[in-house]
Amino acid sequence: MYSIMLKKAVLHPTAPLFDQEKQNLKPRCIRALKRIFMLCDHDMDGALSDAELNEFLGILFSFVFFLNHNYFSPKNLEGLTCCTIYKQVKCFNVPLQPAEIVGVKRVVQERIRGGVSDLGLTLEGFLFLHALFIEKGRLETTWAVLRKFGYNDELKLRDDTLPVPTKHAPDQNVELTNEAIDFLRGIFRLYDSDNDGSLQPSEFDDIFVTAPESPWTAEPYIDAAERTAQGNLTLNGFLSEWALMTSLEPALSLANLICIGYGGDPTSALRITRRRSVDRKKKQTQKNVFHCFVFGPKKSGKSTLLNSIIGRSFSSNYTPTNDVRYVANVVEQIGKTLILQEIPEDGVKQLLSNKECLAACDVAVFLYDSSDEYSWKRSRELLLDVARRGEDSGYGVPCLLVAAKDDLDPFPMSLQNSTRVTQQLGMEAPIPVGVKLRDSKSVLSRILSAAEHPHLSIPETEKGKKRKRYRRLVNSSLMFVSG
Repeated sequence: MYSIMLKKAVLHPTAPLFDQEKQNLKPRCIRALKRIFMLCDHDMDGALSDAELNEFLGILFSFVFFLNHNYFSPKNLEGLTCCTIYKQVKCFNVPLQPAEIVGVKRVVQERIRGGVSDLGLTLEGFLFLHALFIEKGRLETTWAVLRKFGYNDELKLRDDTLPVPTKHAPDQNVELTNEAIDFLRGIFRLYDSDNDGSLQPSEFDDIFVTAPESPWTAEPYIDAAERTAQGNLTLNGFLSEWALMTSLEPALSLANLICIGYGGDPTSALRITRRRSVDRKKKQTQKNVFHCFVFGPKKSGKSTLLNSIIGRSFSSNYTPTNDVRYVANVVEQIGKTLILQEIPEDGVKQLLSNKECLAACDVAVFLYDSSDEYSWKRSRELLLDVARRGEDSGYGVPCLLVAAKDDLDPFPMSLQNSTRVTQQLGMEAPIPVGVKLRDSKSVLSRILSAAEHPHLSIPETEKGKKRKRYRRLVNSSLMFVSG
């Protein structure tokens, strides 16, 4: 008996579903059951009709293994047993009789006000029904439903329900398809109830009410996208957050798409981009989302650049960035999304220790304070370190040098030094910007242009040039011998 109880506790745990202290369903369980209710509510009238309830009960009891138990006692459901429902609905393909459906609804109606309406079993009634299963110690019933609809023990969608496309090379990325983006645009319009072009916190929360939790309340997604002065999320901000999540955590993105009602084939929601090495050879890219690494010494203006991309006002207060930070925004003129990843100066060494660290990077930006000679020297060192890593790994990346704070007094030879370095490395001339980055759109367009031309502005060190000359010499020798 003890082993049976132990097995039951392991297979059908109470903790994820029910708060014993408060005696109610836990929030994540409610969210999952809400999604299941909406999937069963085919006519979307906010209630399960007799036919919809019949179908749900068939799903439910076809996945319950302890069919000899009386889930509904004669006192509660006029003698209707789990076995009766199972045999009628699944074994003999015979739907429940109207009186039996009435019995189920009667139990709910007697116990909870608003559990049943003229249209059928309401969401409140549906949730109560599961709370009743748990109250009677029949957790396997609710777990059967949850698992049938793809949930694991953490009440998140199982990995086997998420057909995330597999990257075959490190320099490939995952993006949303046009079909998924169109769906998200529709979701935004649907929940923008006041039609002001932005989502208030309550409207945003309503979108994810059937997901395990709101996915953007913590790093790296919090404060990563454009918002209005009131703090509401714009359409560009909404789509940018999705692009960022898809790039960093494609499985999480797909799971949330499914949870908020994406009705298409899940395999149609995400796509794998072409290898960046192939883009470089073809001198063009088909990407819609570009990933930019932002390097620079402390106080060079990295955070100011990121803030300007998402429309944040300039702040003269310096707050050091200790961890990697992301922002993303849609560039309306061309419909592309740019993800900026700020790399703290202290984190560069660890980043570059990974041979494939630049594989997913489409363009790298190096900022320096043009009024500070040390800032320039440090930025140049970072640029050379990244260039060498790109040459050694084969993941060379277009690079841009940004002379920040050029409206302050520059240090002597500032422009000459930076221009000479970019010429030596085969890069574009430095991009001058002011302290407050009022001309951020110009910087943004230059970054996107570099990303869209993956074969240009890739820095070449002296070592890299020698290596290239040597390869050409070897290849020409081989051609001569073979000829």
